[in-house]
Amino acid sequence: MIEVIELGKSYSRRKILEKVSFSLTDSCIYALVGRNGTGKTTLLTSMVEASFKDFGIVKIDGIPHHQMQAREHLFYVPDDKGMFLNLTGEEYLKFIVKLYHRTEDNILPQIEELSQALHMEDSLHDYIANYSLGMKQKIYMMAAFLSGAKNLILDEPFNGLDPESTAVLKRLLTEYRDRGSMILFSIHNLDLVSNFCDRIIFLDKNRKISMTDNAKNFEELEKVSFLEKCVE
Repeated sequence: MIEVIELGKSYSRRKILEKVSFSLTDSCIYALVGRNGTGKTTLLTSMVEASFKDFGIVKIDGIPHHQMQAREHLFYVPDDKGMFLNLTGEEYLKFIVKLYHRTEDNILPQIEELSQALHMEDSLHDYIANYSLGMKQKIYMMAAFLSGAKNLILDEPFNGLDPESTAVLKRLLTEYRDRGSMILFSIHNLDLVSNFCDRIIFLDKNRKISMTDNAKNFEELEKVSFLEKCVE
């Protein structure tokens, strides 16, 4: 569960987020949608990095996000896929397992299962620097699942994935949600919004937040001005 209370962020006196408040509950997948430039990545970064926001409160499972213990309750995959390039895929996953205090012996079967599901079993000994965008996306998502964090924040997690890998990731995210976790992801692919997430968070052109249940069809989404809010 994540609580956001009057979050604010500006760049050079230009307000990007102003007094943004909402709550995200467990066992739910949320899609954050909005036109390019409305501040989706700024919002996600402000929720994760306490020093990034200008003001406001973010609580992760009731813990203020500037406190160290909050970090074990959250895993963030940013849109920038330039992390840990000097490690192999396997080294990176083992690093995350240790960082989140998971037992490595117990986690090895899960690594094997995830790598097979995402067709990464032959790439774990390669350096992440040599991965394609899709492979980087997969290894960072594998790390998210292995962390065991109760809350996942994912910036464009389907970028670079082929249809088969997209379907597998949707299944894995659904299973993770069903174990009681909260998942928030930003997205620009309208098909993934209409047929996948549980709730939709709109960040409109005026940078105002609204939220609705996902009716999972475009006809119903049009009734809440989905296309007007989210399409250029």
